[in-house]
Amino acid sequence: AVVQRVSASDCTSDVLSLLREKCPEVLSMVASTEVFPTYGGGPKGMAEKFNVPYLGKLPLDTNLLKACEEGASFVDKYPSSPATSPLNGIVDKLILALPVEDEEDGDEDMQD
Repeated sequence: AVVQRVSASDCTSDVLSLLREKCPEVLSMVASTEVFPTYGGGPKGMAEKFNVPYLGKLPLDTNLLKACEEGASFVDKYPSSPATSPLNGIVDKLILALPVEDEEDGDEDMQD
């Protein structure tokens, strides 16, 4: 085996290239973890305890981080990503729960 010295710079692209070549199935895996402990009802229990609505689960998704770092719309750029559907569901719940004005209503207020 040939060992190459790697500088302290980011080697992410090198690692991804090697993974694509040697074991592409690893890149298609989705990791999921519970951030909140499940005892005490987990995130749903915490929402109930603090009397706030529970909006849902959002899986860990590297594409979400990429979109945030790029300032891009996650759901437009990665429509088939694992977190897209759950995120849309959370947004739908927020839209229903919050008083959202139509653009026309907002324009009229600005003209006054």
